[in-house]
Order: sequence, then C-alpha cells, then structure tokens
Amino acid sequence: MSAPISSTPLVSIITSTFNAGKHLGDLIASMRAQDRDGIEWIIVDGGSQDDTIALAQAAQDVVSVLISEPDRGIYDAWNKGVAVAKGDWIAFMGADDYYLPGALALCRQAAQAAAPEITMIVGTIHWVNEDDSRIVRTIAEPWDWQKMQRWMNIGHPGTLHHRRLFEQHGAFDIAFRSAADYDFLLRVGPQVRASFIATPLARVRIGGASQQTQALREAQQARQRNLHLSRLQVGWAYWVARVKMIIRGRIEALKG
Repeated sequence: MSAPISSTPLVSIITSTFNAGKHLGDLIASMRAQDRDGIEWIIVDGGSQDDTIALAQAAQDVVSVLISEPDRGIYDAWNKGVAVAKGDWIAFMGADDYYLPGALALCRQAAQAAAPEITMIVGTIHWVNEDDSRIVRTIAEPWDWQKMQRWMNIGHPGTLHHRRLFEQHGAFDIAFRSAADYDFLLRVGPQVRASFIATPLARVRIGGASQQTQALREAQQARQRNLHLSRLQVGWAYWVARVKMIIRGRIEALKG
C-alpha cells in the first residue's frame, strides 16, 4: 500500500508493529497533526492478529508504505524498513509512542541545516507512564561518545540517522532482541558527528523492550563485543545497571 507524499522524502520514519492496536491510533493521530512535507512513514508489521493492520490501512493519508509479513523481531522489521526507505535521514518510532506537535517540522529543519559531516541528529524525548498521564523522565542529552561507551545516553525514538551510516556499517544485528540499536551505535560511534534538538519531539511509554532486564544484559554483550571489554567488566556493569533499574522502579512506584 502506498500513499502520496508532498515531496521527495528527506526523512523516513520506520515503525515496527505486532499486535500494536492498543496505542497505534495515538501515533497515527500525532502523524496527522504534523506538517509532513518531505516525510514518509513506513510501517513494518510482523503479522498482527489484532486491529493493527486495519488501523494502518485506514491511515493511508499518513502511511506511505505498509509491509505485513512474519519477521524475526523489531530489528528485523527495522532492517526491512531501511531497505525500502527513500529518505536521506531515517528515524525509528515505536508503535506505543507518538510525536509531539511540530516535531517533524523540527526534524526536517535540522536535517536541512545539517552540515555534510553530520551523520546523526539527536532529539529530546519524554518517557511517560503507561496511561500517558505523567512524564517519568526526560532524555535530553547531545551525542557524547564517551558516555555512549558506558550506557545508552540518548533517546533513540528522537534520533535521526543519516542513511550512509547503514550503507557504511551495515544493518541491525537481529541476534539481539532488545539492544541491537545500542550495538549499532557502538559500532558506528567513533565516526559519528551529531547535532542536537533540545525541544521535546516525542513521548515514549515506559515498559518497552529497551527498558527490560534482557536489554541490560544485551547492552553489556554489545559493549563487550564492540569495546573489547572483559567478562568481569561487563558483568559488574550489568549488576550496577540492574540495581539502578530496581531503585528507579521503586521510586516510580512510590510516585504512583
């Protein structure tokens, strides 16, 4: 399925879905509220059995490409999206999340203004609770390679990647189920030159794959592979991160 866009896309947004009907409508509504000039939106579905496909098909005014077939997880779907994307810049937005008003115009402006050496545009995002009633945390840090080697310090749903990163460094490694995005950034990190958008671009619901224990474990595996760390180093880092996650979860539970 294809829908016309108003100009050759500068930015391609890729969303992986699987039985995502609960919140996909919020993302669709947020896309309809944007200035989408120069924007294409690609939905890659893994064979949903709920109303995800019906919602996407009813949104032909904003969905440029819909692919629905079995896949091997989020990162397999992202790789399929990258393969068909036409934009010079590529973003990844979760099906449970949504853009804030004016976000895509800011992304397009930043992409148009980017110097030739810029390969990533990092944006600000809000993490919110499940019912979207409260901001839990704001991720608002520019790209910092020294920090990135220790932890994922950017909000990936608010980040644009220049397509030459994928051309030069390959696709997401689908052997990772929760941290292939971090693995990719560690792989390309030393070459990244980035700009920053301080204005919040998106709201991201807590509880996604990147915020689970498996993701912490995989993040350390990615660090070990890309940074050539010892098992002792990554094991210690895992438990530090695990304790921090537990403490943060208890604090959030007390806040209600």
